[in-house]
Amino acid sequence: MKLDADALLDLLPAFYRERDAELGGPLRALLGVIAGQGALLEADLQRLYDNAFIETCDDWVVPYIGDLLGVRALYPVSGTAAFGPRALVANTLRLRRRKGTALVLEELAYDSTGWRARAVEFFEQVATTQHTNHPRPHALRTPDLRRPLLLDRVDSPFGVEAHTADVRALPVGRYNLPNIGLFLWRLQAYPLQRCSARPATTRPGFYTFDPLGLAQPLFNRARTEDDISHLAQAINVPEPLRWRDLHAELEARRQALTDGEEPDDRYFADEAGGPVLKVWVDGQAVAVEHLVICDLGPIPGVAPEDWRHPPASITVRANKPGRPDRTFPAAGGMLVGIDPQRGRLALPAGVTAGAVELAYAYGFPGDVGAGPFDPRPDPTETDPLALLCNPADFDVHLHIPSAATPTLAAAFAAPANPADAANRVIAGRRTLITLDTDATETLSPALDLPDTHLAIEAAQGRRPVLVGDIQLKGNASTRLSLGGLLIDGKLQLQGALRAVSLRHCSLVPARGGIAHSGTATDLKLGLYRCLCGPVRSQKPMAALSLRDCLVDGSGGAAVDVDDSPLAVSACTLFGSTTAGRLEATNSILDGLVSIARRQEGCVRYCYLPPKSATPRRHRCQPDLVIDGLSTAEAKRETRRVSPAFTSTRFGTPAYGQLTQGTATEIRRGADDGAEMGVWHLLQQAQREANLRLTLEEYLRFGLEAAPLFVT
Repeated sequence: MKLDADALLDLLPAFYRERDAELGGPLRALLGVIAGQGALLEADLQRLYDNAFIETCDDWVVPYIGDLLGVRALYPVSGTAAFGPRALVANTLRLRRRKGTALVLEELAYDSTGWRARAVEFFEQVATTQHTNHPRPHALRTPDLRRPLLLDRVDSPFGVEAHTADVRALPVGRYNLPNIGLFLWRLQAYPLQRCSARPATTRPGFYTFDPLGLAQPLFNRARTEDDISHLAQAINVPEPLRWRDLHAELEARRQALTDGEEPDDRYFADEAGGPVLKVWVDGQAVAVEHLVICDLGPIPGVAPEDWRHPPASITVRANKPGRPDRTFPAAGGMLVGIDPQRGRLALPAGVTAGAVELAYAYGFPGDVGAGPFDPRPDPTETDPLALLCNPADFDVHLHIPSAATPTLAAAFAAPANPADAANRVIAGRRTLITLDTDATETLSPALDLPDTHLAIEAAQGRRPVLVGDIQLKGNASTRLSLGGLLIDGKLQLQGALRAVSLRHCSLVPARGGIAHSGTATDLKLGLYRCLCGPVRSQKPMAALSLRDCLVDGSGGAAVDVDDSPLAVSACTLFGSTTAGRLEATNSILDGLVSIARRQEGCVRYCYLPPKSATPRRHRCQPDLVIDGLSTAEAKRETRRVSPAFTSTRFGTPAYGQLTQGTATEIRRGADDGAEMGVWHLLQQAQREANLRLTLEEYLRFGLEAAPLFVT
């Protein structure tokens, strides 16, 4: 029964209802107050019931349920939706029943860190003399050179070759009788549904999977294991796709189709999220058996750059008597060459296409920048930078693509007639545009929008790509909000503006980042979880706020905002920083920092070059490690704690990720014990510490285990 005033009033005799109606409804008003309080009580009772179960309880209840089961106290992991202790508590009893096995250690690693894992018993791979009463045919002393798939996995988590004993302790030494390795994949695979391939060379028929034309590997979308009945395989982890695995599966598929059998697909299976990659040429889907794995590296000595083309056809001989040989492709189709390691695609010689579209996955450490992930913030989030646009705050909400507005360029075009005005961006009107596509659109709008609030955001799970510079000018009432966009261009802001905010956006650093010209003393510029080029302003702004961002100055200044106040929280800045006032926390400022008003603000738990001119610093590096040391020792310690990155090149999978060789003072130097910089939100130090704590309970006596990071 719905608990409201009418429901309670219906329970009373008709006499009271009629008398109440005559008096103007005072009884009904009283019952409305009672019903409101009753609804709150009912909701509280329902929440209390839900909190009794690990599957439905609130996050704050999880540690209490874990305490009832004797789960050891874990370090809290906050700030990321990628991991929580719920799975570990839920699976505790099941894991304890199988304690000491490799399967449990693998599941434990995943539940306690949120990273895909594979457990390897290194004592199984130690080369030993075998007893005749206990032969081990799988433990070959030398690899079988006729099995290329296994040779491609030598010294990897999936290798099966034997090694001589290594007496060094883990993780340096591996192959010894007490050792177990837990291989962890920190990079995540982000699947794109149907994005536009980019022509790669001046010769026709060659494309890159990356819409920016970058060469980056394709990643496997990890298939979830339903039960802990077997160790994780390559199909279960988010690793870069290997050409031998794909080639072997495609060859087996063509052979099965020729023999009239059902293909045994893994990477290209229709279930569990579908094939790892799909191709559409001029709107027509390319059959899986028409994909060919190729080496699409540049042909040496050929200019302009040229790649190899896939063959026009492939003939497969039947293995079954009476079955005819079969030629691929079928009538009307074409073979498409794929290079998964470089992320490239080639059409047969002489074949051209108007449009090539792709579905694939790329690798990245976390939900920063534009990407096909859930952009909704944590329910407890209060920072205005992190909140989504509310459609109720806008006069017009446009969905692209649609029949009335097929492209973003159409939304910016002048209306041809009054009826079109409802589907266009008009000055003086609050307009929200949602892009429900992964495609690439080329446009360079010059927007003049006084008294306007324009918001452009990607739909959930989408990553639209915009190629070209975006120019905006207006007045002191103009606001711009961008969310989830990959922009291959510069954002140029001109004159007086009220507010500009970017949320989960990527601006290619080489294109210029964000630049403001003119006077805008009231402008508030905010970036939340963005990848961006340099941010520059010729004159002071009201404020610049950066949170969970990576700003790449491409060898120059990362932030140069004249005399503006600057707030930096959990960010990585590649390049120098110049501002009027600075508040910084848990950040890596990789270049020289020069602040004009050093009597204001504070820098806390950050790394910045020693000669930087900043406000007072609290527990910053290298200040902390060189305190009281001689000049020579201080130089040595300064070099030791300098951050080292896996990659500083935009578009690479491990962009901005700290290496495992980085000093502990940086990897665990934030105020909560996490790493400094943009990937502070992943709480990687806490997740690794949680794994080490839980291993003590589940590891068999006499064995040693250690996490080994693959990516």
